[in-house]
Amino acid sequence: MGTNTKAVRTAGALFLVSALTACAVPPARTAANCSVQSRPFGTLSSGEAVTAYTIRNERIEATILDYGGIIHSIKVPDREGKVRNVVRTLEKLSDYESNATFSKIIGRFAGRINNGGFTLDGKRYDLVARPDGLTVHGGPGGFGSRKWTSSAADCGVDLSLTSPDGENGFPGNLQVRAGFLVENADLRINYTVATDKPTVVNLTHHAFFNLSDAPDVYDHVLQVNANRWLPTDSKRVPTGEIAAVTGAMDLRIGRKLGAVANSSEEVIKANNGLDHTFVLTGSHAATLTDPASGRVLDVITSEPGLVVFSANGWTGSMRDGEGRPLLKGGGLALETQHFPNSPNIPAFPSTVVRQASPLHSTTVFRFTTELGK
Repeated sequence: MGTNTKAVRTAGALFLVSALTACAVPPARTAANCSVQSRPFGTLSSGEAVTAYTIRNERIEATILDYGGIIHSIKVPDREGKVRNVVRTLEKLSDYESNATFSKIIGRFAGRINNGGFTLDGKRYDLVARPDGLTVHGGPGGFGSRKWTSSAADCGVDLSLTSPDGENGFPGNLQVRAGFLVENADLRINYTVATDKPTVVNLTHHAFFNLSDAPDVYDHVLQVNANRWLPTDSKRVPTGEIAAVTGAMDLRIGRKLGAVANSSEEVIKANNGLDHTFVLTGSHAATLTDPASGRVLDVITSEPGLVVFSANGWTGSMRDGEGRPLLKGGGLALETQHFPNSPNIPAFPSTVVRQASPLHSTTVFRFTTELGK
């Protein structure tokens, strides 16, 4: 993953630029004027107490929960200086408990693994899988459903957990760290994973963004720096093909999300909207713009892929922290990660992590504003 360059190099020259050079994310600098405050957020059904950490400076405020690594809020101004939370929330802590992915860290393995498992170094590993043979987002009880060990840091919060050898069938005792850091108008996530035996790991964050006051993101403009994407089979698993972006899948020039997510093209209709993996051309993954408010989000990452998901299944049955129903298209997830089903497709960038080469991965969510037209 990301800067695990030994693993990526073995995947071939096809991904050399994006994995080794273009996807290098510059190191963060500690901002001078910031604060970190913690407060109780509630109690899980297990009886564990959840802590919320609010990190703020003069340009951005982010609240992170030590349950699931949830990004509960990111507050930034619009072009008029009006501050708003730009990630979708859930109404209660119990709602987060009952949703395996909403605004959470996803692991051990983001996305889908087919065939009930994978083979690594000649050994077959059978995973906890659904009846159709799929392991989705690492299987039940993933990292987003865990209470992490937490501590305040300079302009941020550090989260850590241990994932035991054999969890959901995956090999290796994992030591996982996720550091959330605020600097200038950035929220940076630094992931580190160490293992005691060879394994596969793919982490991402499943926050849903909405930069506007509107109930959906269909008037937002999305631009993705990708010339190619990954077609999938009937179970929405990548086939191994890498296709050129055409039609609705061509987001190299910014396009209004409503026109794309509601396109009549079969590639979009099959998923009821955007739910596709893009092969990035560099570290600048995407730009999301809300023309009405002027808010702009740039996504920068060391990862080779970006899953764009337009909340296609939201029906209004969930409500946000303000009591508003979450409707189809109510948010956009921009999930930086390696490719789904990579353990079964050798041509994809490797997700193998070994004892001598811990995983390091970084994603930055950068917020700015543009002037009105």
